[in-house]
Amino acid sequence: MAGSSFWGNIASHFRVSRTGPRESDPGTFGLPALPAGPVLEVKDLCRTYPPRRPGEAPVVANDHLSLTIHPGEVVALLGPNGAGKSTFLRQVAGQLCPTRGSIRVAGVDMVASPREAKEALSVIPQESTPYGGATVREFVRMIARLKGVTSAEAASTVTEILDRLDLRRDADAPIRNLSGGYQRRVLLAAALAGRRARLLLLDEPTTGLDPTSRRSVWGVVRELRDQGLGILLTTHYLEEAEALADRVVILRNGRVLADGSVPEVRRRFPAGGRLELRGLERLTDADRKEVLRRLQGRPVLSQGPTWMRLQLSDPFAPEALDIARSLTARGALVTLGTPSLEDVYLDLVESPEALV
Repeated sequence: MAGSSFWGNIASHFRVSRTGPRESDPGTFGLPALPAGPVLEVKDLCRTYPPRRPGEAPVVANDHLSLTIHPGEVVALLGPNGAGKSTFLRQVAGQLCPTRGSIRVAGVDMVASPREAKEALSVIPQESTPYGGATVREFVRMIARLKGVTSAEAASTVTEILDRLDLRRDADAPIRNLSGGYQRRVLLAAALAGRRARLLLLDEPTTGLDPTSRRSVWGVVRELRDQGLGILLTTHYLEEAEALADRVVILRNGRVLADGSVPEVRRRFPAGGRLELRGLERLTDADRKEVLRRLQGRPVLSQGPTWMRLQLSDPFAPEALDIARSLTARGALVTLGTPSLEDVYLDLVESPEALV
């Protein structure tokens, strides 16, 4: 069974709709025409906590954050641990009040009208799992009923959702027998059941999954985006952000360092390309010294005992190609290329303060 944090989130959202769905509600998964405007508007959001010790300054978790998500858009929120991602998500989900600033979900103010705002929102917390003792159909139906869907409506609603998420053939299988990727699909089905969701919050949705299961979840996320759902996800997998996100937002110390499409953020990189060198443990001492001589003066982006990643002004210039051939001849593994999102991310979060 999921941890208490998951069920705490479930309870906080279900309380908004226990009176039952509105008669005009045409369903959850087949989204009706979306209202004009963003599904999420965050303006000048600040959140501070009391000082850890007497005499110290308050702890600033979010520092004047602004973010807009439109229907059919996936935004990836990136940053190291302690960057303020979880605090930001809790405020968007209505679990934590901002110190200042505003949050509007589908046009509704989360602070002034939290019950109505939460009706347009679904959340899947980090590392949550569905109750393994239930079947897929039983679990999704239970969640729908808790959200206020009538017994008569639940059957058709659940069947539609299971069809769309490719869960119909496993509908009567115990959840504990499903792969990790399909269990995440069940959570997505539960998040969408019984509510006219406009915005979906995914907190590290593929943590702990094998590559095949991760890509299975990616496919579902893309389908939901294509149906008009706005999605805000956090992830520590930068290739996941590159694969899914229309925009990425990079946080550090509660502040936005970059906000834009992946190509736009890549252009923040201070050099034209990179050289990645692996297999240093294969080199003789003499060859290792020669490698270091050839690379002297070039900025090191990151390194480990057996590898290095360096900046190059032009990764395909004759000099760079000559260096690559020389290092390869000595037994090293060399990759030349343009900056990846990981290169930009590491440069931003590890360098002196940078702003959008």
